Amino acid sequence: MRKAKITKKYLIMCFKKYLSEDYEKKITVRRIADYAGTSTQPIYLNFSNMQRFKEAMIEDVFVDIHQRANADGEKIDPLYSYWSSYYSFACRNRNLFFALFLEDIGCGDCINDFSYQYFVQSVSRSEIFAKAGYTNLRMIHDQALVFFVGLVLTYPKHTDMMDMPAFIQDTQDYWYRRIVDPKTAYKDIIPQSLIDAGLNMWDEVAEHC
Repeated sequence: MRKAKITKKYLIMCFKKYLSEDYEKKITVRRIADYAGTSTQPIYLNFSNMQRFKEAMIEDVFVDIHQRANADGEKIDPLYSYWSSYYSFACRNRNLFFALFLEDIGCGDCINDFSYQYFVQSVSRSEIFAKAGYTNLRMIHDQALVFFVGLVLTYPKHTDMMDMPAFIQDTQDYWYRRIVDPKTAYKDIIPQSLIDAGLNMWDEVAEHC
């Protein structure tokens, strides 16, 4: 009987399942091959090396994160839905999210680049972001990615995760402070002297955006 061909899709699926069982598992070609029930040959034939295998898996994850429709079907600005997609994915697969965004698997630049590509697509459709008039998308994305990964990671420490409406509210609050009204957002909670002292610094940063 002819043996079934080991496909890229199958290997990527096994890689994701491997990390989903325990995000701290050691990642090697041999371990993934054993988990997939095959030799290392199909991995090298399909991906050349472990780094390309990781990157192919990450690309597949980002399709899952950002191209799946919101579970609740709620229509919100793409600037907000972009980040809620991360949270939805973490709800579906906490360990895999931890593996990619918390553990160092040697693909930080790749993860950042994929995230930025989807971010650019999202903000191009965002009325809120368009009104803000910012042009330095890379800087804004990189800072926001750090914030939102940290935000997501504070919730799934236990079995029960935060509800989506609360996460959306945190998302809206962040972008209000970041791009909508950064100079007055903290006016009610920060002494005016500190606000005044920080305005010049903010203006200098804004000039580069």
